[in-house]
Amino acid sequence: MSIRDHSGEGIASDIINSYLRHEKLIISVFLVTFLSFGFYYVDWHNHLLWKEGMKFYSLSISIDRSIPFDPGWVWVYLLYYPFCFTPLFLLNNIDTFRRVAGAYLMEFVVAFLVFLSFPVKMIRPVVIADTLSTKAVGMIYRLDPGFNVFPSLHVANSLLVALIFYRYNKPLGIVFILIAVLISVSTLYVKQHYFLDIVTGVLDTALVYPLIFWGHRPARNQHTA
Repeated sequence: MSIRDHSGEGIASDIINSYLRHEKLIISVFLVTFLSFGFYYVDWHNHLLWKEGMKFYSLSISIDRSIPFDPGWVWVYLLYYPFCFTPLFLLNNIDTFRRVAGAYLMEFVVAFLVFLSFPVKMIRPVVIADTLSTKAVGMIYRLDPGFNVFPSLHVANSLLVALIFYRYNKPLGIVFILIAVLISVSTLYVKQHYFLDIVTGVLDTALVYPLIFWGHRPARNQHTA
């Protein structure tokens, strides 16, 4: 073993190489931890402000009132969580993956700013937990008090994933677009979002996606999907 191996330069090189070998996992853990903490902090922060008497808006319009509560859609709604992890397993190009991570981060930051500056509260039905589906909805309602709704991150993140795969693998992307649409529809049936939340979720992606991916192409010797 050379003297260099014991030097600060050698240690720094080892740390960098170790990071690069596990970069996708490290980025994923950071995003899940930071974004989950941020989401629930803002959600419960707004919940406390509401309990203290702060005014929150309801964005219910006729289309929301025409859509019945259907707890069976909760399983499509929950599909969002593994769906958002598909880039971790299906994207091999590290530059593309970094851009995906940056897009997730930017979408959340945009949403957090709106959550705090234009507070909206979701008006939900009373759920009788007598089936597996209603129990799942009840669990979601208990974990998420329903203040981080405008824009919908379920919609923004699902659409982002779908557009990314459509960019690099159109057949898979078409399937993912259909899944993203179903996830978006599910948010209306389980009364987690208003229709206007869906619209602004799409706008969130429309803002972030071109900023992050404009003109990007993966390296020829790497596959993105």
